[in-house]
Formats: sequence, structure tokens, C-alpha cells
Amino acid sequence: MRTSATGNPRPLRVLQITSASVGGSWFHDQVRGLAELGNEVCAVLPREGPLADRLRGLRGVRVEIIPFGVPHRLSQLTVLLAGHWKLVRFVRNYKPDVIHSHLIIARLVARVVSAAYRPALVVSQVPGLVHLRIALFRILERLTLHRDDMVLGSCRAIARRYQAMGARSVAVSYYGCDVHRFNPTTSPDAFRREFGLTADTPAIGMVAYMYPSKLREFREVGVKGHEVFIDAVPLILREHAQARFFVIGDELVGAGEYRRELERRAARLGVADRIQFTGFRSDIGSVLAGLDVLVNPSMDESACYAVVEALLMRKGVVATDVGGLPDTVQHGRTGLLIPPADPSALAQAVTALLADPASRLRMANQGRELALRQFDIAGTVSQVNELYHQALASRRRCRMLSREKSA
Repeated sequence: MRTSATGNPRPLRVLQITSASVGGSWFHDQVRGLAELGNEVCAVLPREGPLADRLRGLRGVRVEIIPFGVPHRLSQLTVLLAGHWKLVRFVRNYKPDVIHSHLIIARLVARVVSAAYRPALVVSQVPGLVHLRIALFRILERLTLHRDDMVLGSCRAIARRYQAMGARSVAVSYYGCDVHRFNPTTSPDAFRREFGLTADTPAIGMVAYMYPSKLREFREVGVKGHEVFIDAVPLILREHAQARFFVIGDELVGAGEYRRELERRAARLGVADRIQFTGFRSDIGSVLAGLDVLVNPSMDESACYAVVEALLMRKGVVATDVGGLPDTVQHGRTGLLIPPADPSALAQAVTALLADPASRLRMANQGRELALRQFDIAGTVSQVNELYHQALASRRRCRMLSREKSA
């Protein structure tokens, strides 16, 4: 660990690598926070896109676009091989103290190119577990995991899984956000006027990107569980006939066919006029202010930004009991948990929250307290920075002991 003359840790040179080019607020916020702590941060992405544009707007952050990834066509092979070699040369010249990667492709590539500069601390942060359902990625993850000095699970379930897989050092580190950006006193009027809702119209929403998947596990119900939400709508309407429903978000990639299939599903159930597909919304605070209940029926999930944001806005939350959602939604305390792929259970939980506003508010208040404590970006970034320094200091001590033994 580099230290100043006074003994205080010096800023680190941190290489942050992700394979995302759109979305990625969790990556953006962590990069920004590490830079604000005084570290020299360079973000490496495989292609241009909205995420790179946002990162370039950050003070003290360098952005490098270096093509890397897995070729899907033979024509991509030459470009990607050249990109990987370029990344190796970049790492060798940049000499980072830390190589910190996110998402499976970035992790695999980072483990390989880290050999170009052995002193670097190799850190993998895992935002989800869907990749382990793919045989090739599961095998490659296990074969290369030994290259990591530290694995950061973005929830307790992920940390436990990687510990069981044999990771050398594992810690839980939530992806934080600017918790103070969400004001629970925001008026619901703008959103409700937009969609013609009265003050007493129950409004239930789901905020998530749409992920079409060819994986067998997600053919009937997608990763985020949009189908479960839609199937629960007729059941909720039996108890709350005036309720309105909102699907907020769009396909992250694709031509829109998955969204159209979800819209057709709503039409087949006879509820197309009760469900509003809003597409992407940048005014998420205003959207959440207008909702009474947010649902997350995901089949596989980490701690989930949308749930955290809903709790910060003091909203009732229903989520599936999978992955990292129980870290955030503590059943009966900050929200309600249900089994995955169960529209009936989702409908019953939503109906229960709508029928008991006092209980819903009690849980929402406790949920906000938890979110403020657990997901404040200042705290999560400070933790990551401290873990860097602790790991580097531990490595330094081990090397000193090794030299002493050999002397």
C-alpha cells in the first residue's frame, strides 16, 4: 500500500472495467465516488455509448474505449484480439494499483490482462448470478477465479455463492446510489395528472429493464418477471377494481419484440387498458412519488436499485424471495416477500398493502431507514476504498514476511 510521509494512505490508481455501454448507473456512481475520494480512476469500456458519455462528464475520471469481449461472429475475431492486446499494453503502461471489474465478460478479460502488471490487486465485483446458469461462463468463472485477490458480492447471496466456489477472499459490498436524490415528500400530482389518476386510485408499478433471454430457465418467465406482474393484474383487479398498473422501463437491447410480446400478453388477459407501458423514464423520483406500491417479481436479482429507490421514497414494496432482494426487503419489516413465478402470491401481497395503508407506511418508513444506512454511495464507496487499502497492506505484509524468512 502506498502511504504518504504522514502515514496516511495515498490515493490509488484504480482501473475500473465493465462490459456495459448503456445503463450501468451502479458503475458510474462507484467510479465517481472513488474519484471524489481522490483516487486516480480510469474507466475502460468496450464500446461507445450513453455510459461512456456520462463518465466523461465526471471530474478526474479518464475514459478509455478498448474493444474486448467474446466474438459472436468470425468477423469480430480480429477486432477483439487486437482490442485484448491493446488492453494488455494499456495495463502494462498504466500500472494500476487496482484492477476492478464488473460483469462476467469484463471479469474474465480483466483476470487475463492483469498478468501484464502483477503488482495490481485484482478485484471482481459480481452484480448478479444469471451468468452461472450458462455452462461456458460457469466453467470459465471457476477456472479463472483463482486470479482474483478479492471478490465483492453485491449482496449476501452472491458472496455466499462465491465463497462456496472457492474464492480466496470474499466481502459483501452493495452498489450504492445518491440516496439524498430521492425526496419522499415529492408531490405525486405530476405523475398522476399525466395518466389521469385521482388521489384515491391505487397505482402499482414495476421499474425494470426488459431482458429477453434464450436460457431455458427464463423462456416462460423473463429474468425480471414481467410476465408474473402482468398475470397478477386480473387478480388484483378483483379486489381493487379501479387500480392502474405501470410497467416502467424498456428493452435494454433488442428490437422491441419482447416488449411487444408483453403487451400482447396483457391484451390476451383483457387488461391492456389497465396497464401502461411507459418506456424508459428519467424522472424516476416523480414516477415513484405517484405510485402506491412497487413490485419486483424478478427470478434472479441482486439488491436492486429500483427497490432501494422505492424504499427511499417510502413506498410499499413487494419482491420475490430470491438473490439479494431479502437484503433489502425484510419480510414484514420493510416490505413483503413472495415466492418467484407466483402471480397469485404477488396479487395477495399487493392487495394486503393496499388494504392496510398504516402498515404499508410503517414498513416504508423502516425501509427508508435501511436504505439510507446500507446504500448511501458515500458509505459503499468508502468501504470499497478501505477494502482496497486493507488488501494491499495485507499483501505487503505477506511479502515482507516472505523476504524475512528467506533472508
